Amino acid sequence: MIKREGTRAKFKIVISDLHLGAGHEAEGNRLEDFSSDQEFAFFLSEVAAESRSRNADVELIINGDAFEMLQVPHVESFEPGQVYPPEAYRSSSEADSVRKMALIIAGHRLFFEALGRFVRLGPPRRHVTIVKGNHDLNLHWPAVQEQIRQAVAATGTRAPLLTFAERRISREGIYVEHGNQYGEVVDRVEDMEEPHDPERPGQLALPPGSWLVMDVFNQVERERYWVDGVKPVTALVWYALAYDFPFAARALAALLRALPGVVREGFLDTRDPRAELVRQLEDPGQAEELAARYHRDGPFRVQFHMALARVLCPPPSLPGGEAMPLMAVSDPVAMGDQIRGRVNVMLYDAAARRALEEGAQVVIFGHAHDPGVESLPNGGTYVNSGTWTWRGDFKQAGPHTWRDLFEHPEKFTMERQLPYVRVDYDQAGKPSAGLLMYQPPWSQRTGPIRPWARWPSWAQGVQAWWWKVKERILSGE
Repeated sequence: MIKREGTRAKFKIVISDLHLGAGHEAEGNRLEDFSSDQEFAFFLSEVAAESRSRNADVELIINGDAFEMLQVPHVESFEPGQVYPPEAYRSSSEADSVRKMALIIAGHRLFFEALGRFVRLGPPRRHVTIVKGNHDLNLHWPAVQEQIRQAVAATGTRAPLLTFAERRISREGIYVEHGNQYGEVVDRVEDMEEPHDPERPGQLALPPGSWLVMDVFNQVERERYWVDGVKPVTALVWYALAYDFPFAARALAALLRALPGVVREGFLDTRDPRAELVRQLEDPGQAEELAARYHRDGPFRVQFHMALARVLCPPPSLPGGEAMPLMAVSDPVAMGDQIRGRVNVMLYDAAARRALEEGAQVVIFGHAHDPGVESLPNGGTYVNSGTWTWRGDFKQAGPHTWRDLFEHPEKFTMERQLPYVRVDYDQAGKPSAGLLMYQPPWSQRTGPIRPWARWPSWAQGVQAWWWKVKERILSGE
Protein backbone atom coordinates (compact mmCIF):
# COMPACT_ATOMS: atom_id res chain seq x y z
CA MET A 1 0.00 0.00 0.00
CA ILE A 2 1.27 3.48 -0.74
CA LYS A 3 1.14 6.53 1.44
CA ARG A 4 -1.94 8.73 1.27
CA GLU A 5 -1.80 12.48 1.57
CA GLY A 6 -5.39 13.46 2.18
CA THR A 7 -7.16 11.50 -0.54
CA ARG A 8 -4.10 11.12 -2.79
CA ALA A 9 -1.22 8.74 -3.03
CA LYS A 10 2.21 9.61 -4.44
CA PHE A 11 4.96 7.90 -6.36
CA LYS A 12 8.12 8.83 -8.23
CA ILE A 13 9.61 7.78 -11.55
CA VAL A 14 13.37 8.08 -12.14
CA ILE A 15 15.12 7.75 -15.50
CA SER A 16 18.59 8.81 -16.59
CA ASP A 17 21.13 8.90 -19.40
CA LEU A 18 18.82 9.71 -22.28
CA HIS A 19 21.54 11.65 -24.14
CA LEU A 20 19.26 13.65 -26.43
CA GLY A 21 21.29 15.18 -29.24
CA ALA A 22 20.38 17.41 -32.15
CA GLY A 23 18.02 14.81 -33.62
CA HIS A 24 17.54 14.39 -37.40
CA GLU A 25 19.14 10.97 -37.47
CA ALA A 26 17.24 10.05 -40.64
CA GLU A 27 18.75 13.09 -42.35
CA GLY A 28 22.30 12.04 -41.54
CA ASN A 29 23.12 13.02 -37.94
CA ARG A 30 25.27 10.05 -36.95
CA LEU A 31 25.87 11.43 -33.45
CA GLU A 32 22.25 11.12 -32.29
CA ASP A 33 21.96 8.49 -29.53
CA PHE A 34 18.34 8.94 -28.42
CA SER A 35 15.84 7.27 -30.69
CA SER A 36 12.87 6.81 -28.37
CA ASP A 37 10.84 10.03 -28.54
CA GLN A 38 7.65 8.14 -29.32
CA GLU A 39 8.30 5.59 -26.59
CA PHE A 40 8.98 8.37 -24.11
CA ALA A 41 5.74 10.16 -25.01
CA PHE A 42 3.72 6.99 -24.55
CA PHE A 43 5.54 6.19 -21.32
CA LEU A 44 4.61 9.58 -19.83
CA SER A 45 1.02 9.23 -21.00
CA GLU A 46 0.71 5.92 -19.17
CA VAL A 47 2.25 7.38 -16.00
CA ALA A 48 -0.15 10.33 -16.26
CA ALA A 49 -3.11 7.97 -16.75
CA GLU A 50 -2.23 6.10 -13.56
CA SER A 51 -1.72 9.35 -11.68
CA ARG A 52 -5.18 10.50 -12.70
CA SER A 53 -6.99 7.19 -12.12
CA ARG A 54 -5.50 6.75 -8.63
CA ASN A 55 -5.54 10.45 -7.75
CA ALA A 56 -1.80 10.14 -7.08
CA ASP A 57 0.79 12.90 -7.21
CA VAL A 58 3.83 11.91 -9.25
CA GLU A 59 7.31 13.34 -9.71
CA LEU A 60 9.41 12.48 -12.75
CA ILE A 61 13.14 12.76 -12.01
CA ILE A 62 15.55 12.81 -14.95
CA ASN A 63 18.81 11.96 -13.24
CA GLY A 64 21.65 13.35 -15.31
CA ASP A 65 22.80 13.22 -18.93
CA ALA A 66 19.34 13.96 -20.23
CA PHE A 67 21.00 16.03 -22.95
CA GLU A 68 24.12 15.16 -24.95
CA MET A 69 25.70 18.61 -24.98
CA LEU A 70 29.06 17.16 -26.00
CA GLN A 71 27.78 15.94 -29.37
CA VAL A 72 25.77 18.99 -30.39
CA PRO A 73 27.66 21.80 -32.15
CA HIS A 74 27.15 25.38 -31.01
CA VAL A 75 25.98 26.62 -34.40
CA GLU A 76 23.01 28.73 -35.41
CA SER A 77 21.97 26.51 -38.32
CA PHE A 78 22.46 22.75 -38.05
CA GLU A 79 23.16 20.54 -41.05
CA PRO A 80 22.60 16.90 -39.97
CA GLY A 81 24.96 15.40 -42.54
CA GLN A 82 27.79 17.87 -42.00
CA VAL A 83 30.96 16.78 -40.22
CA TYR A 84 31.74 19.57 -37.79
CA PRO A 85 35.30 20.03 -36.47
CA PRO A 86 36.04 19.51 -32.75
CA GLU A 87 36.13 23.25 -32.09
CA ALA A 88 32.44 23.45 -33.04
CA TYR A 89 31.60 21.46 -29.89
CA ARG A 90 34.10 22.73 -27.34
CA SER A 91 32.58 25.96 -26.06
CA SER A 92 30.45 25.60 -22.93
CA SER A 93 29.70 29.30 -22.50
CA GLU A 94 26.16 30.30 -21.67
CA ALA A 95 25.54 31.71 -25.15
CA ASP A 96 26.90 28.63 -26.91
CA SER A 97 25.06 26.32 -24.51
CA VAL A 98 21.84 28.11 -25.49
CA ARG A 99 22.63 27.39 -29.15
CA LYS A 100 23.14 23.73 -28.34
CA MET A 101 19.93 23.51 -26.34
CA ALA A 102 17.96 25.15 -29.15
CA LEU A 103 19.11 22.42 -31.54
CA ILE A 104 18.19 19.68 -29.05
CA ILE A 105 14.69 21.11 -28.60
CA ALA A 106 14.22 21.48 -32.35
CA GLY A 107 15.42 17.91 -32.92
CA HIS A 108 13.16 16.35 -30.28
CA ARG A 109 9.93 18.34 -30.31
CA LEU A 110 7.82 15.31 -29.46
CA PHE A 111 9.91 14.73 -26.32
CA PHE A 112 9.42 18.28 -25.02
CA GLU A 113 5.76 18.37 -26.01
CA ALA A 114 5.25 15.17 -24.02
CA LEU A 115 6.92 16.75 -20.98
CA GLY A 116 4.70 19.79 -21.39
CA ARG A 117 1.56 17.66 -21.39
CA PHE A 118 2.81 15.64 -18.45
CA VAL A 119 3.32 18.49 -15.95
CA ARG A 120 0.09 19.48 -14.21
CA LEU A 121 -0.79 21.68 -11.27
CA GLY A 122 -3.45 19.21 -10.20
CA PRO A 123 -4.73 17.74 -8.16
CA PRO A 124 -3.21 15.31 -8.70
CA ARG A 125 0.06 17.15 -9.19
CA ARG A 126 2.60 16.01 -11.77
CA HIS A 127 6.02 17.67 -11.81
CA VAL A 128 9.53 17.16 -13.17
CA THR A 129 12.97 17.55 -11.63
CA ILE A 130 16.09 17.50 -13.83
CA VAL A 131 19.45 16.70 -12.24
CA LYS A 132 22.51 17.55 -14.30
CA GLY A 133 25.24 15.06 -15.17
CA ASN A 134 28.71 15.19 -16.66
CA HIS A 135 27.38 15.30 -20.25
CA ASP A 136 24.97 18.18 -19.59
CA LEU A 137 26.82 20.42 -17.16
CA ASN A 138 25.48 23.21 -19.37
CA LEU A 139 22.18 22.93 -17.44
CA HIS A 140 23.96 25.06 -14.86
CA TRP A 141 23.29 28.16 -16.99
CA PRO A 142 20.03 30.01 -16.18
CA ALA A 143 19.41 30.77 -19.85
CA VAL A 144 19.49 27.06 -20.71
CA GLN A 145 17.03 26.28 -17.93
CA GLU A 146 14.76 29.03 -19.21
CA GLN A 147 14.82 27.49 -22.71
CA ILE A 148 13.58 24.19 -21.32
CA ARG A 149 10.89 26.00 -19.31
CA GLN A 150 9.63 27.65 -22.44
CA ALA A 151 9.72 24.37 -24.38
CA VAL A 152 7.51 22.59 -21.81
CA ALA A 153 5.39 25.65 -20.95
CA ALA A 154 6.51 25.54 -17.31
CA THR A 155 6.18 29.29 -16.82
CA GLY A 156 3.97 31.59 -14.78
CA THR A 157 1.81 29.61 -12.38
CA ARG A 158 3.24 26.39 -13.88
CA ALA A 159 6.85 27.34 -13.11
CA PRO A 160 7.04 25.22 -9.91
CA LEU A 161 6.26 22.13 -11.98
CA LEU A 162 9.81 22.10 -13.39
CA THR A 163 12.86 22.34 -11.14
CA PHE A 164 16.58 21.82 -11.66
CA ALA A 165 19.05 20.25 -9.21
CA GLU A 166 22.72 21.10 -9.52
CA ARG A 167 23.90 17.75 -8.20
CA ARG A 168 21.52 15.78 -5.97
CA ILE A 169 18.06 15.24 -4.54
CA SER A 170 17.86 14.23 -0.88
CA ARG A 171 14.33 14.19 0.51
CA GLU A 172 11.35 11.99 1.23
CA GLY A 173 13.60 9.06 2.11
CA ILE A 174 15.42 8.96 -1.24
CA TYR A 175 18.82 10.12 -2.47
CA VAL A 176 19.25 10.70 -6.22
CA GLU A 177 22.49 11.74 -7.94
CA HIS A 178 23.89 11.10 -11.39
CA GLY A 179 26.94 9.23 -10.06
CA ASN A 180 29.82 10.49 -12.20
CA GLN A 181 31.57 11.81 -9.08
CA TYR A 182 32.05 8.26 -7.79
CA GLY A 183 33.25 6.49 -10.93
CA GLU A 184 36.22 7.07 -13.18
CA VAL A 185 38.52 9.98 -12.44
CA VAL A 186 38.17 11.15 -16.05
CA ASP A 187 34.42 11.80 -15.54
CA ARG A 188 34.61 13.68 -12.24
CA VAL A 189 33.85 17.38 -12.08
CA GLU A 190 35.77 19.58 -9.67
CA ASP A 191 32.60 21.27 -8.40
CA MET A 192 29.21 20.08 -9.67
CA GLU A 193 27.39 22.95 -7.94
CA GLU A 194 29.60 25.68 -9.43
CA PRO A 195 31.36 24.07 -12.42
CA HIS A 196 33.12 27.19 -13.69
CA ASP A 197 36.56 26.94 -15.27
CA PRO A 198 38.92 29.27 -13.35
CA GLU A 199 41.36 29.32 -16.29
CA ARG A 200 38.73 29.99 -18.98
CA PRO A 201 36.36 32.73 -17.88
CA GLY A 202 32.81 32.18 -19.05
CA GLN A 203 33.40 28.47 -19.71
CA LEU A 204 32.59 25.38 -17.65
CA ALA A 205 35.27 23.08 -16.23
CA LEU A 206 34.54 19.96 -18.25
CA PRO A 207 36.21 16.71 -17.10
CA PRO A 208 38.79 14.89 -19.29
CA GLY A 209 36.25 12.33 -20.48
CA SER A 210 34.16 15.12 -22.01
CA TRP A 211 37.10 16.33 -24.07
CA LEU A 212 37.59 12.75 -25.29
CA VAL A 213 34.00 12.75 -26.58
CA MET A 214 34.35 16.11 -28.34
CA ASP A 215 37.81 15.57 -29.79
CA VAL A 216 37.72 11.84 -30.65
CA PHE A 217 34.31 10.18 -30.29
CA ASN A 218 32.56 12.81 -32.40
CA GLN A 219 34.83 11.84 -35.28
CA VAL A 220 35.11 8.09 -34.62
CA GLU A 221 31.40 7.53 -33.92
CA ARG A 222 30.49 8.36 -37.51
CA GLU A 223 32.05 5.02 -38.47
CA ARG A 224 32.03 3.17 -35.13
CA TYR A 225 28.47 4.15 -34.19
CA TRP A 226 28.45 1.64 -31.33
CA VAL A 227 31.28 3.06 -29.18
CA ASP A 228 28.94 4.86 -26.77
CA GLY A 229 27.39 1.53 -25.82
CA VAL A 230 30.47 0.38 -23.91
CA LYS A 231 30.95 1.89 -20.48
CA PRO A 232 33.07 3.05 -18.74
CA VAL A 233 35.14 4.83 -21.34
CA THR A 234 38.52 3.74 -19.97
CA ALA A 235 37.39 0.11 -20.18
CA LEU A 236 36.56 0.72 -23.84
CA VAL A 237 40.10 2.02 -24.36
CA TRP A 238 41.55 -1.22 -23.00
CA TYR A 239 39.32 -3.37 -25.18
CA ALA A 240 40.36 -1.24 -28.14
CA LEU A 241 44.03 -1.87 -27.32
CA ALA A 242 43.31 -5.52 -28.07
CA TYR A 243 41.22 -5.13 -31.22
CA ASP A 244 41.65 -1.60 -32.63
CA PHE A 245 44.97 -0.12 -31.55
CA PRO A 246 44.79 3.01 -33.79
CA PHE A 247 41.48 4.01 -32.19
CA ALA A 248 42.89 3.27 -28.73
CA ALA A 249 45.93 5.45 -29.47
CA ARG A 250 43.73 8.40 -30.50
CA ALA A 251 41.55 7.98 -27.44
CA LEU A 252 44.49 7.72 -25.06
CA ALA A 253 46.19 10.79 -26.52
CA ALA A 254 42.98 12.82 -26.15
CA LEU A 255 42.45 11.67 -22.56
CA LEU A 256 46.05 12.40 -21.60
CA ARG A 257 45.93 15.86 -23.18
CA ALA A 258 42.84 16.66 -21.11
CA LEU A 259 44.41 15.66 -17.79
CA PRO A 260 45.61 18.54 -15.59
CA GLY A 261 49.25 19.47 -16.08
CA VAL A 262 49.88 17.71 -19.39
CA VAL A 263 49.29 20.90 -21.42
CA ARG A 264 50.56 24.27 -20.26
CA GLU A 265 49.91 27.51 -22.12
CA GLY A 266 48.63 25.59 -25.12
CA PHE A 267 51.67 23.29 -25.44
CA LEU A 268 52.63 19.90 -24.04
CA ASP A 269 54.60 20.30 -20.82
CA THR A 270 58.06 18.87 -21.50
CA ARG A 271 58.52 18.32 -17.76
CA ASP A 272 55.54 15.96 -17.55
CA PRO A 273 56.40 12.32 -18.45
CA ARG A 274 52.84 11.83 -19.72
CA ALA A 275 53.54 14.36 -22.46
CA GLU A 276 56.14 12.06 -24.06
CA LEU A 277 53.54 9.30 -24.33
CA VAL A 278 51.14 11.76 -25.98
CA ARG A 279 53.77 12.66 -28.57
CA GLN A 280 54.42 8.99 -29.22
CA LEU A 281 50.73 8.17 -29.63
CA GLU A 282 50.12 11.11 -31.96
CA ASP A 283 53.09 10.39 -34.23
CA PRO A 284 51.96 7.79 -36.84
CA GLY A 285 55.35 6.14 -37.12
CA GLN A 286 55.95 5.90 -33.40
CA ALA A 287 52.39 4.75 -32.77
CA GLU A 288 52.84 1.94 -35.30
CA GLU A 289 56.05 0.83 -33.59
CA LEU A 290 54.31 0.99 -30.21
CA ALA A 291 51.43 -1.14 -31.51
CA ALA A 292 53.81 -3.80 -32.88
CA ARG A 293 55.70 -4.04 -29.61
CA TYR A 294 52.48 -4.01 -27.60
CA HIS A 295 51.09 -7.02 -29.44
CA ARG A 296 54.27 -9.14 -29.43
CA ASP A 297 55.87 -8.34 -26.05
CA GLY A 298 53.92 -9.61 -23.02
CA PRO A 299 56.14 -8.07 -20.30
CA PHE A 300 56.00 -4.72 -22.10
CA ARG A 301 52.19 -4.93 -22.16
CA VAL A 302 52.14 -5.39 -18.40
CA GLN A 303 54.39 -2.34 -17.90
CA PHE A 304 52.31 -0.31 -20.34
CA HIS A 305 49.08 -1.29 -18.57
CA MET A 306 50.58 -0.41 -15.20
CA ALA A 307 51.58 3.05 -16.44
CA LEU A 308 48.17 3.69 -17.96
CA ALA A 309 46.37 2.50 -14.84
CA ARG A 310 48.34 4.96 -12.69
CA VAL A 311 47.39 7.83 -14.99
CA LEU A 312 43.82 7.04 -16.06
CA CYS A 313 42.50 4.91 -13.21
CA PRO A 314 44.13 5.92 -9.93
CA PRO A 315 42.44 4.73 -6.73
CA PRO A 316 39.53 7.08 -6.03
CA SER A 317 39.96 9.76 -3.40
CA LEU A 318 36.97 8.35 -1.54
CA PRO A 319 36.70 6.30 1.67
CA GLY A 320 37.49 2.70 0.85
CA GLY A 321 38.99 3.55 -2.53
CA GLU A 322 42.40 2.19 -1.59
CA ALA A 323 40.82 -1.28 -1.30
CA MET A 324 40.17 -1.41 -5.05
CA PRO A 325 43.54 -1.29 -6.82
CA LEU A 326 43.90 -2.46 -10.41
CA MET A 327 46.24 -5.38 -11.02
CA ALA A 328 48.32 -4.87 -14.15
CA VAL A 329 48.11 -8.02 -16.29
CA SER A 330 49.10 -8.82 -19.85
CA ASP A 331 45.56 -9.31 -21.19
CA PRO A 332 43.91 -5.96 -22.12
CA VAL A 333 40.45 -7.55 -21.99
CA ALA A 334 41.09 -8.56 -18.40
CA MET A 335 42.16 -4.98 -17.66
CA GLY A 336 38.92 -3.65 -19.14
CA ASP A 337 36.90 -6.16 -17.11
CA GLN A 338 38.65 -5.03 -13.92
CA ILE A 339 37.74 -1.41 -14.61
CA ARG A 340 34.10 -2.21 -15.28
CA GLY A 341 33.90 -4.19 -12.06
CA ARG A 342 35.66 -1.52 -10.04
CA VAL A 343 33.32 1.24 -11.22
CA ASN A 344 30.29 -0.79 -10.15
CA VAL A 345 31.89 -1.43 -6.75
CA MET A 346 32.68 2.27 -6.32
CA LEU A 347 29.10 3.25 -7.13
CA TYR A 348 27.73 0.70 -4.68
CA ASP A 349 30.11 1.88 -1.92
CA ALA A 350 29.10 5.49 -2.60
CA ALA A 351 25.43 4.50 -2.41
CA ALA A 352 26.00 2.80 0.95
CA ARG A 353 27.71 5.92 2.31
CA ARG A 354 24.99 8.23 1.04
CA ALA A 355 22.29 6.04 2.56
CA LEU A 356 23.93 6.35 5.98
CA GLU A 357 24.82 10.04 5.71
CA GLU A 358 21.46 11.15 4.33
CA GLY A 359 19.25 8.68 6.16
CA ALA A 360 17.94 7.44 2.82
CA GLN A 361 16.16 4.15 2.26
CA VAL A 362 16.55 4.40 -1.51
CA VAL A 363 19.69 5.56 -3.35
CA ILE A 364 19.55 5.97 -7.13
CA PHE A 365 22.47 6.59 -9.46
CA GLY A 366 22.78 6.54 -13.25
CA HIS A 367 25.96 7.22 -15.26
CA ALA A 368 27.15 3.60 -15.59
CA HIS A 369 24.45 2.71 -18.16
CA ASP A 370 24.19 -0.59 -16.27
CA PRO A 371 20.74 -1.04 -14.67
CA GLY A 372 20.60 -3.08 -11.50
CA VAL A 373 19.29 -3.39 -7.94
CA GLU A 374 21.27 -4.22 -4.78
CA SER A 375 20.51 -4.27 -1.06
CA LEU A 376 22.37 -1.79 1.13
CA PRO A 377 23.88 -2.44 4.58
CA ASN A 378 21.31 -0.14 6.24
CA GLY A 379 18.48 -2.26 4.88
CA GLY A 380 17.79 0.14 2.05
CA THR A 381 18.07 -0.31 -1.70
CA TYR A 382 20.55 0.91 -4.31
CA VAL A 383 19.22 1.13 -7.87
CA ASN A 384 21.06 2.10 -11.03
CA SER A 385 18.59 3.45 -13.56
CA GLY A 386 20.58 2.45 -16.66
CA THR A 387 20.13 4.23 -19.99
CA TRP A 388 17.62 4.59 -22.83
CA THR A 389 20.40 4.60 -25.43
CA TRP A 390 22.01 1.46 -26.83
CA ARG A 391 23.88 -0.39 -24.11
CA GLY A 392 26.00 -3.49 -24.36
CA ASP A 393 25.30 -6.13 -21.71
CA PHE A 394 28.74 -7.68 -21.45
CA LYS A 395 28.63 -9.14 -17.94
CA GLN A 396 29.59 -12.59 -19.24
CA ALA A 397 31.62 -11.41 -22.22
CA GLY A 398 34.97 -12.96 -23.03
CA PRO A 399 37.64 -12.19 -25.63
CA HIS A 400 35.58 -13.72 -28.46
CA THR A 401 32.60 -11.51 -27.61
CA TRP A 402 34.70 -8.36 -27.55
CA ARG A 403 36.33 -9.22 -30.86
CA ASP A 404 32.88 -9.85 -32.33
CA LEU A 405 31.72 -6.42 -31.13
CA PHE A 406 34.61 -4.63 -32.83
CA GLU A 407 34.22 -6.64 -36.05
CA HIS A 408 30.43 -7.15 -36.20
CA PRO A 409 28.72 -4.52 -34.01
CA GLU A 410 25.37 -4.96 -35.78
CA LYS A 411 24.93 -8.21 -33.82
CA PHE A 412 24.72 -6.23 -30.58
CA THR A 413 23.04 -2.91 -31.31
CA MET A 414 19.61 -3.75 -32.70
CA GLU A 415 17.57 -3.72 -29.49
CA ARG A 416 17.33 -1.17 -26.69
CA GLN A 417 15.90 -1.52 -23.21
CA LEU A 418 13.89 1.29 -21.61
CA PRO A 419 14.62 1.01 -17.86
CA TYR A 420 13.13 3.17 -15.13
CA VAL A 421 12.99 3.22 -11.36
CA ARG A 422 9.68 3.42 -9.55
CA VAL A 423 9.50 4.62 -5.94
CA ASP A 424 6.36 3.98 -3.90
CA TYR A 425 5.54 4.92 -0.29
CA ASP A 426 3.81 2.91 2.42
CA GLN A 427 1.37 4.31 4.97
CA ALA A 428 4.24 5.37 7.23
CA GLY A 429 5.92 7.28 4.41
CA LYS A 430 8.74 4.75 3.93
CA PRO A 431 9.89 4.47 0.31
CA SER A 432 10.56 1.29 -1.62
CA ALA A 433 12.03 1.11 -5.11
CA GLY A 434 12.00 -1.27 -8.02
CA LEU A 435 13.73 -1.39 -11.38
CA LEU A 436 11.31 -1.87 -14.29
CA MET A 437 11.51 -2.03 -18.08
CA TYR A 438 8.98 -0.06 -20.08
CA GLN A 439 7.28 -1.99 -22.86
CA PRO A 440 5.57 0.32 -25.40
CA PRO A 441 2.30 -0.90 -26.94
CA TRP A 442 3.99 -1.97 -30.18
CA SER A 443 6.87 -3.84 -28.49
CA GLN A 444 5.50 -7.29 -29.32
CA ARG A 445 6.91 -7.07 -32.83
CA THR A 446 10.40 -8.25 -33.66
CA GLY A 447 13.28 -6.14 -34.90
CA PRO A 448 14.49 -2.71 -33.78
CA ILE A 449 12.32 -0.66 -31.45
CA ARG A 450 12.07 2.16 -33.97
CA PRO A 451 11.29 0.89 -37.48
CA TRP A 452 10.72 4.38 -38.86
CA ALA A 453 14.18 5.63 -37.80
CA ARG A 454 15.34 5.99 -41.40
CA TRP A 455 12.13 7.44 -42.78
CA PRO A 456 12.34 10.93 -44.32
CA SER A 457 11.44 13.85 -42.09
CA TRP A 458 7.93 14.35 -43.55
CA ALA A 459 7.04 10.70 -42.85
CA GLN A 460 8.38 10.96 -39.31
CA GLY A 461 6.22 14.05 -38.82
CA VAL A 462 3.11 12.12 -39.80
CA GLN A 463 4.16 9.28 -37.51
CA ALA A 464 4.73 11.70 -34.59
CA TRP A 465 1.32 13.33 -35.16
CA TRP A 466 -0.40 9.95 -35.04
CA TRP A 467 1.34 8.97 -31.80
CA LYS A 468 0.30 12.28 -30.24
CA VAL A 469 -3.35 11.60 -31.17
CA LYS A 470 -3.17 8.10 -29.70
CA GLU A 471 -1.43 9.44 -26.59
CA ARG A 472 -4.23 11.93 -25.93
CA ILE A 473 -6.84 9.23 -26.37
CA LEU A 474 -4.97 7.01 -23.91
CA SER A 475 -4.45 9.73 -21.31
CA GLY A 476 -8.03 11.04 -21.52
CA GLU A 477 -6.80 14.63 -21.38
